[in-house]
Amino acid sequence: MMGVRVATGKALMILVAVSIICAGGGVVASPAAAEEVPLVPAVYVFGDSTMDVGNLGNFTPSPPYGVDLPLGIVPRFSNGYNMADSISRLLGFDMSPPAYLSLTPETSVEILKGLGGVNYASGGSGILDITHNADLPLSKQVEYFAATKAKMIENGTVDIDALLSKSLFLISDGGNDMFDFIFKGRSIFEFPSFHRDLLSNYTKYVQTLYGLGARRFGLIDVPPVGCVPMMRYILSKAGLDMCERVANGLAEGFNKKLSIEMAKLAHSLPGMRYSVGSSYKLVTNYTAHPEAAGFDDVKSACCGGGMFGMETLCVPDVTTCPNHDDHLFWDAVHCTQATSNKGAEAIFAAPVGLNFTAPINFKQLLLDDQPTPSAVNLLTS
Repeated sequence: MMGVRVATGKALMILVAVSIICAGGGVVASPAAAEEVPLVPAVYVFGDSTMDVGNLGNFTPSPPYGVDLPLGIVPRFSNGYNMADSISRLLGFDMSPPAYLSLTPETSVEILKGLGGVNYASGGSGILDITHNADLPLSKQVEYFAATKAKMIENGTVDIDALLSKSLFLISDGGNDMFDFIFKGRSIFEFPSFHRDLLSNYTKYVQTLYGLGARRFGLIDVPPVGCVPMMRYILSKAGLDMCERVANGLAEGFNKKLSIEMAKLAHSLPGMRYSVGSSYKLVTNYTAHPEAAGFDDVKSACCGGGMFGMETLCVPDVTTCPNHDDHLFWDAVHCTQATSNKGAEAIFAAPVGLNFTAPINFKQLLLDDQPTPSAVNLLTS
């Protein structure tokens, strides 16, 4: 009987909302219809390969990555734009701000005036410095922002703190930390201490950015890492066709604690506002209701071959799926441009009651100057 249960109440509400988001232009106006003046002075991006637009240097992905991007745009770990681009476009920018390591004196003129922003995100990044021994962990990215602000001050930018207070600080990290934990074979009994280490670092970096002038934080939590094609392929070797539940539990546990810690910070730091966009709940919803979300395949990589698109990896000359937009995933762990666009639209403007964002959505974060809902209420709800 469970298999034929009719969606009611909140479940039906979510299905309807996802259908609206994925049909036509989505919940919010498309970039083409956006106002000429961006909603914020700048966007400062921090995170991993889901947000990276060129900070890996010689390791920047090559085609078929970026195959659907306009000519001249640095490939992302996707077929087209990534989440940093999708959110930036909804704010009225053409795409993500430029990669920090690509900047030149000529391309930094507006940036040093506090306008446009910078993307510090890097593939392989972790909340913990030891994750993947990445060159640009989250700690280094925050240091680079501090260097950017110092140059703004040297440049004589007027009211830089006022501009920063109205800008969006976008952070999406933690997935690599989860994979590192899993593939090192660590025990579920280590979950609590692992989460504590992650949150200690994460909150420290948020407080550092706050001290440098950040006030509006748009965070994206960790997706259900056990549902990516790579994890499904591993389980298929044991005859299972499902998400890896322990990996998902690791991510979900972190996400719940992150929301609590952010509420505490907002309660203690005057003027701080935040929204947590839940990639976990978005991907879970898309996986459970693929047709409503506009996907034909939510299990396999579009770029790759064989079972779950994992037997031939996403390398030059590989055959990709015919319609890139009907797949949730582009490669073993990264999503398609379509997924980023749909997810960004939901995080930006979907009703908070759908639980894709909390305690407010990104639109409310940026356009509403009212204080973020009481941390006390959040902690007791």
